[in-house]
Amino acid sequence: MLNKIDPIHLWLEKVVLRQFYKTNLSAEERSFIQDNTQKNRRALWLNVAAAVLIYIGLNQVDGDALRSIITALLAPVMVMGAAWFAISFGGIPAKLINAAMSITFWMFTAFSVSFTAMCVAICMISPWPIWIVVVVIYYGTISACLQYDTADGLKAGLDDTVLKHSRAALRFYRNQGISIDEQDES
Repeated sequence: MLNKIDPIHLWLEKVVLRQFYKTNLSAEERSFIQDNTQKNRRALWLNVAAAVLIYIGLNQVDGDALRSIITALLAPVMVMGAAWFAISFGGIPAKLINAAMSITFWMFTAFSVSFTAMCVAICMISPWPIWIVVVVIYYGTISACLQYDTADGLKAGLDDTVLKHSRAALRFYRNQGISIDEQDES
């Protein structure tokens, strides 16, 4: 019921992740997307609360201090963003999906809050036309992150499956007397 009136959930489902929900998915895939949407909804609500506190806190800071804050925020934005994208659900066994959901929740939350703080600070020292550019960058980044996270989550356990099939193929080749170490001379 709450999802029908929650603006963040509606934005996620109807705008950002629309293509995922419109795709012909298995019940398991649809369940993952719904769980992942709920995870990201919670992260975004934390981000909204943090944005209010960020604005209140930065509203009383002078321009030079804001510039220093922006510079300081580059580190967590870059580190958390890179780390979050480096982690792949594909490398996590399917039985550990709950742990992966928790990890990606906290990493995305840390990234999005630090990115929000940086964008708010940039807007506070910039003329209003720059705000439009910052909003486009912000919207695009957050939307792409959410789409990537959802697509990547559909690969949960993939590395295990690939490994099992690779081992089976190697056994088959050995049993057939085919050496995979030989170079193709064609």
